[in-house]
Amino acid sequence: MVAMTGKKQLNARILISAVIISALLFLSGIYVGYSINREKLSYIESTINKITSDIQNFQLEFLFLDVLGENATCPLLADTLSEINKESYDIGTRLTSYGKEGEIQDYNEYVKTKKEYSRLLIGYWLLANKLKTSCKLEANTIVYFFSKECVTCDDQGFILTYFKKDLGEKLLVFALDGDLDEPSIQVLKRHYNITSYPTLIVNGESYGRFLSKGELEDILGIGRIS
Repeated sequence: MVAMTGKKQLNARILISAVIISALLFLSGIYVGYSINREKLSYIESTINKITSDIQNFQLEFLFLDVLGENATCPLLADTLSEINKESYDIGTRLTSYGKEGEIQDYNEYVKTKKEYSRLLIGYWLLANKLKTSCKLEANTIVYFFSKECVTCDDQGFILTYFKKDLGEKLLVFALDGDLDEPSIQVLKRHYNITSYPTLIVNGESYGRFLSKGELEDILGIGRIS
């Protein structure tokens, strides 16, 4: 009887120890996950700050046009725009990937970062349009409005990614979350009367529907991409 009681007490201690260990492992997993997500978001935020600085430099360089002329200034602007293009595309990919992970540990911070990125993209789009006008930049621009409730937005994003990889710097894509309560996004939505998703603004023209690969090729005036 004493032996059985001792065995029960031992089993209880083992069970309690197992519960405590499991709880510690669970909490440590949460902490590690939070630390990793926080590190990823911090990297995105620091890169956004760098791109914002690059855009400010771009605006300064643009003032050189009136003094130095197109021949001296336009190549400089094109190089800066190319660097902004690579960095912003990378951040967009990382931000999308971060948003699709199992759990976003700090949702408010995530939304704040998305808003900052959206403002950055809109500023980048406006400068790219100025460069097309002033320096005859040969690049197509697409502003892509999407929504989490949109059924065909993932397919549209896939097609745009396909075009972007094939055309490189000849195509500038600016993906904006239409669900964000961001004033600059709302201004564009009102201006282009955006009421459905996906909506694409291709070289200034609005298309309020899903565009297939063939339709985009025709609109952009490029040959068929295999």
